Amino acid sequence: MRAFQLTLITFLLFLSTTSQAAPKMRPYSGIGVLQISSVGVTDALQLYGDPGVARCCKVEASAITHLNSWLFGNDQPPSLLVTARKGEWLEVEHDDAGRTGWIMQERRWSYTPWEQYLKGKLILFLRNSPKNQIQVVARPGVSKGVPTTTKQPMKVIMAQGDWAYVLLDQTSAGWIRWRDADGRLLVGFESSLPK
Repeated sequence: MRAFQLTLITFLLFLSTTSQAAPKMRPYSGIGVLQISSVGVTDALQLYGDPGVARCCKVEASAITHLNSWLFGNDQPPSLLVTARKGEWLEVEHDDAGRTGWIMQERRWSYTPWEQYLKGKLILFLRNSPKNQIQVVARPGVSKGVPTTTKQPMKVIMAQGDWAYVLLDQTSAGWIRWRDADGRLLVGFESSLPK
């Protein structure tokens, strides 16, 4: 019995040390992207539980800069995922846990729906995307396609719903899912590649 307990404790300690390197969970895509101009943003941004009602929290400008840099790249303006819109109010994810709050869009900020935001962008599959989703197909809705890798850059020509038509290189193109059926992102943005 004692040997079993020692083995179990050793196994649990091993698991706790190896699980720290897990990649971030793929975020929900929502309806678009809010790019925040960092010019003049020095104070924390006030978020609300509902548009203009019930202040819920403040988010430091520096935290926004680092929040999604792993997804959008470091040379892009600070960006937040938008989950809903009511007039000039946008519901945004403000932390890694996916918590949301409402913020009024300012003039110097840019909200872009996904189908417009994706067009012309260089993308890569996220490394924690399901293997069966990392493929290029002839048309949207086809379940079997040509497998690709998470290191293959692709340029988005157009997006329709959950699908994007991409160029893989000068001679090949096809369709990929850029978000899964649950609404989680399958791709991230590669801004350091030549366009």
